[in-house]
Amino acid sequence: MYTEDYVLATTTFYNEENGLALANFFSLRDNSSKDWSQKNTIDDLQKIAEDNELDFEVEIVAHLNVLKAVSEKKYDEAFKGQLAIFQNIVKYLQSSDSENWMVPLANTVCVDLRYLLNAFDTLDSSSKKQKLEKYNDFQKKYIDSMMMYFRICSGDTRAPARHSKRWTIMFIVNQMLKVYHKIKKFHLTTGLTKTILMCPDKNIFPVAHVVTFYYYTGCKEIFEGKFNDARENLIIAFERCYRKSIKNKKLILQKLIPLNMLQGIMPSLNLLKKYDLDVFMDLTTSLKTGNVKLFRECIDKHEVCYMKCGIYLVLQKLINIVYRNLFKKFFLIANNHIIPVETIAALLKKFDDPETSFDNAQSLLVNMIYRGTLRGYLSHAHKKVVLSKKDPFPTGRHVFDKTTRSINEIGHK
Repeated sequence: MYTEDYVLATTTFYNEENGLALANFFSLRDNSSKDWSQKNTIDDLQKIAEDNELDFEVEIVAHLNVLKAVSEKKYDEAFKGQLAIFQNIVKYLQSSDSENWMVPLANTVCVDLRYLLNAFDTLDSSSKKQKLEKYNDFQKKYIDSMMMYFRICSGDTRAPARHSKRWTIMFIVNQMLKVYHKIKKFHLTTGLTKTILMCPDKNIFPVAHVVTFYYYTGCKEIFEGKFNDARENLIIAFERCYRKSIKNKKLILQKLIPLNMLQGIMPSLNLLKKYDLDVFMDLTTSLKTGNVKLFRECIDKHEVCYMKCGIYLVLQKLINIVYRNLFKKFFLIANNHIIPVETIAALLKKFDDPETSFDNAQSLLVNMIYRGTLRGYLSHAHKKVVLSKKDPFPTGRHVFDKTTRSINEIGHK
């Protein structure tokens, strides 16, 4: 597509208030837009602007400059140009009451703006210190512009449903959640997520936006140690996710499976194979069998993967479930609710650490009783652990609730 065709088409879409077509023409990911930028120059565009009355001239020129900067890998210039386009569109939305036709364009431009922010952070060749300063400045400007966009859309309460801008507020929050997820500053999104959760009618939001929102909200709550809330939100995300979106379902399961494991709910082999989650196969086996050595080997082997997924610390908490299942198997064999601590130490030497001492075994038992993984008490005088005759090994749900409650209490002191 050549300049004149592009400009006239863009102007036509603007005059017809065709936001979707305009968004496609302004997308940095659109092939026709890229081809157009390679075939023409800004001089051609300005000459056409002189011969025609263009309503969108400033934005078209800025878009061409952004495409040029991207092709030259000048991501700081590209970000500044894209930010200017986004701010102009937001100002237009602010001045237009009861109109939402430009929302698709604003959404496309703000997504590309976030991509440019990430591209600058990843690909820019500036010195580390200089790049960090610029990145922080760009990030602040991005968030400020998004907050302005959010306020405009959330305040559009009087317009009829089909003309309202409110349906896009979840999309805006999702973009900010993605930025804060990268830098691990979830606490800055608490007010935004509450606004969405308090919406009386969540059916106004597209399903794709809902899935993204609940996924990142679940990630936020894992980071904050609110495992019950995180699990509920991730279940919503998984259930509403399009059934053929295998990649997205896999991302959700990477967070959800460890939370289910804390409740004693193990994934099936078919589920792990379907979503290519081999990193959980041996882990599941170790939990079911109480194999402490296998559990530790899995954690060490896939440590980098677990850290990238943000679940490493959650998986570390599963060690108590492994010990619980190991002791349960021994208890069923011994058929006695009074067990010497020395026997537990010998058991741990065989199935965990060969150097386990009496004191180590005693400390582990005390910790498990405190956390609710084991019901009973420790008799220091007789050096024995006395297990409860009724349900000495609580279900995963009970352990999960007690552990989560204690973590949250510690976190708020």
